[in-house]
Amino acid sequence: MIKDILDLKDRKILYQLDIDSRQTDSEIGKKVALSKQTVAYRIKRLIKEKYISRFATVIDTYKLGLSKYKIYLSFENADKQKINEITEFLKAHKKTEWIATCSGKWDLIVGYLVKDVYEFDEAIKELDEKFSQYISSRETSISLGVPHWRKDYLLEEKRRYPVVYQGEQIGNLKIDKIDEEIIKLLVNNARMPITEIAYRLKTTPRIVNYRIKNLKKEKIILISRIFLNLNKLDWIYCKALIKFKSQTKEKYEEFFSYCNNLKNLTYIINVIGSWDIELDFEIENFNKFHKIMLDLRDKFSDTIKHYDFVVVINEDKLDYYPGAYPQI
Repeated sequence: MIKDILDLKDRKILYQLDIDSRQTDSEIGKKVALSKQTVAYRIKRLIKEKYISRFATVIDTYKLGLSKYKIYLSFENADKQKINEITEFLKAHKKTEWIATCSGKWDLIVGYLVKDVYEFDEAIKELDEKFSQYISSRETSISLGVPHWRKDYLLEEKRRYPVVYQGEQIGNLKIDKIDEEIIKLLVNNARMPITEIAYRLKTTPRIVNYRIKNLKKEKIILISRIFLNLNKLDWIYCKALIKFKSQTKEKYEEFFSYCNNLKNLTYIINVIGSWDIELDFEIENFNKFHKIMLDLRDKFSDTIKHYDFVVVINEDKLDYYPGAYPQI
């Protein structure tokens, strides 16, 4: 159990960092009944001991005219060295957003941020040109939006905050160079001080502060949150790929409402592809994930046709904006 690894104060701090990583130590301290010095000490320790892998800013790239496509790859005749070569190629690709090494039906899942299907097709052709002889099967999906839930399992209670929806509105908003540079810095460094951002961009803290507030107002910056090292917690990341028999609006709303109460659920993604829904869980062990899926299938037996699953072994890349700067 996570409460056996981290005490309640640590979990409360982590929860607040997942609500908004840009909160100050003082602001967090008031909410968890600790001094700002104690909060600062605990956060540094959680980073040093590698419970926190990074602080990330979620960008609504849908509003900027970008779509999310994913491919799911199974390999053949590919040893560890070749798989690593493929992974490194994909990590370096300017259009990839998410790369996950998996166990289960698929060996690798790759997410792309592209303007249209033609950009996606070009990226796939580049992959095939170099590595098609090692790919035994491939599936493709289009993500229609990505709801983000907070990590309520940290406090073992029901959801307290509404879902934050990436892709709620589709648009083609334009941002200038300064806004883009701020975004690229914050994506993997959500707690970077405004003074440091200003120094790096050779501008003033007042301008940076104004720009960030405006990006939030426009809902381009959605949330700043934490990513936990699940291996350190001895937890796993499981993904279920669900195909429906039928999907009326009423049935979907019932399904969504039910899933909303699953405290270990982190994403529920509507997709176009070989399945209809993807459910992502951060959870104690595979048995608990398996039980959730059995209960889900029993409750919605008239709706769920079948499901596949993978266990994500490692997230090799997750950049919420193309060209985001690495973690500093």
